Amino acid sequence: MLKKRFLPWMLMLSGLPLLSACDREPRPVEVIASHGPGELALLIEREGGAGPYVGGTPERFRIVASGEAFKSVRWSTTAGVIESDAEHVTWTLPSAGTASLSVSVETESGKTAEGAFHFSVVASPLATSTVIDPGPDVTGSICELAFDDAGKGHVVYTNDTHNTLWYASWNGTTWTTEQIDGPGFNTGGMFISKPALALDAATGTPHVAYLKSTGPVSVATFRVGYAARVNGAWTREAVDVAPTTRLGIALNPAQGQQPSIVAASSTSGTLRVITRAATNTWVATPLTTLTASYLTGDPVFDATGGLYVMTNQVATSTPANYLRVIRGSVVDSFKVRDTGTGFSSSWSSLVWGQGQHLLVQANSITEGDRAAMDDITVGTPVSASTVSSSPVDYRYQTSDLAYGGGKPVSVLRNGTAMELTTPDAQGFWTYTQLGTVDEATRPSVAIRPTDGTPHVCYQQDGKVSFQ
Repeated sequence: MLKKRFLPWMLMLSGLPLLSACDREPRPVEVIASHGPGELALLIEREGGAGPYVGGTPERFRIVASGEAFKSVRWSTTAGVIESDAEHVTWTLPSAGTASLSVSVETESGKTAEGAFHFSVVASPLATSTVIDPGPDVTGSICELAFDDAGKGHVVYTNDTHNTLWYASWNGTTWTTEQIDGPGFNTGGMFISKPALALDAATGTPHVAYLKSTGPVSVATFRVGYAARVNGAWTREAVDVAPTTRLGIALNPAQGQQPSIVAASSTSGTLRVITRAATNTWVATPLTTLTASYLTGDPVFDATGGLYVMTNQVATSTPANYLRVIRGSVVDSFKVRDTGTGFSSSWSSLVWGQGQHLLVQANSITEGDRAAMDDITVGTPVSASTVSSSPVDYRYQTSDLAYGGGKPVSVLRNGTAMELTTPDAQGFWTYTQLGTVDEATRPSVAIRPTDGTPHVCYQQDGKVSFQ
C-alpha cells in the first residue's frame, strides 16, 4: 500500500516528465514514480500485484527510464529480501511498517539516475475476496455487514434481479444464505428496497428494517417492514403505513435490545420514531418539533436509552446539520455545522467512539467541499457538546464507518475503486486499496471483535462479496 501523503502518482524528476511505460501491456499495471536525482525520469511497474502491500509477500517490479536501454541496474532495500535480475527485481516484503526500495541505473547512452520508492507494508491483510451468494442473480447493490461477539459474520443484502431481501451468515470459513422477504405465492410479500441491519451482538440475533411496495419502483409508495431471525426462523411484521423513503434501525440497551426504527419521507417534517412494543405491535411517535428537518443519518442509542440521529434543518436562511437526541417525544439538539442547501438529501453514518465521542461521517462528498468526519464529544446538556471536523479524502461517492481498537475505520468508494481508510500512529490517514467494485453501489465495513480485523461487504461483478 502506498500512503497518499508519501508520493503522488506522477512526479517530475530533473525537470523531465515521467513517461508511461504501460502501453505495451495487455492490462493496466500499477506505475509508481521516484523522487531520486539524476538525468532520467524513473518509474517502476508493479507486475502482477494488486491491492495492499502485505508483509512476507513476494512482489515483482520492473524499472523503466524514458525509453532508455539499461547498461547496469543496482537494487537495494531498507528491509526485506530482494532477488534482482537486471531491470527486474523480486522483493519479499518485510513485516508491517515503512520500507523503501532503491535503484540506481546507467543507460547504454551513458545517462545515470537514482530512484527511491517508499511503501507502507501491512501485517494483517483482509480475508481473500469471497462471493457470498454465487447464484445467477445480480446481488448486493446494498449490503450491510456486522459481527456478533463470537466473531460470526452477518450480512443483509438485496437481490437486485428480483428486488428481494436476503441474509447471509459466516462461520469464519463459509457463507450460508437464506431469503428474508420478497414476493411469494399467497404470502402477501412485496418488492424490497433499502434494508438496514441492527445486530444484537450478544445473542447474534439480526433485526432488519426495510421498505416494501409493489408497482414500478420509481413511482411506488414504500411502507416500513421489519424482520428478525429467532430460533432459526424469520418473523416478519408490517410496521408502519406512512409513505417512507428513509429509515434506520437501532436496538435500545436500556429496554432489553428493543428495536426502534427511525423513518421519514423525502419531505421535511415527516421524521418519526417507531418502537416495537410487542409482537406485531409498533408505536409511532411523530417528532412534531422537527417540522423543518430532514432525516440524514443512521440512529444509535446510548446506554441510558437516548436515541441519536442526524437531521438537516432548512427553516433558516442558512441550513444546518443538527445532532438530535430523542427520549420519547422530547428532543434535544446540537448544531454541528452550517451547510449548503443540498444537504437535505445527504446521509451520514453514526458510530460510537471512545467514551462520549460520537463519530459522524458523510456518505459522500464532492471535491474537497467540506469536512467528511465529525468527532462530537457529547455534552450534558446536549447543547454543550463540542465538535472536531476532519477531512477523510478529497472526494468519494459513498462510504461507511466503523470503530474498533481505539480508532475509526472507513471504507470509501470512488467510481469503481474501493479503499479502507484508518489513521496511523500520528493520526494521518492511511489508504489500503481493496480492488475494484461496481459503480453506484454501497459497501459496508465492520470490525470482527475476536481478532480486530476490519472486513467489508460490497458488490463486484454483480455479486455480493466479502473480504
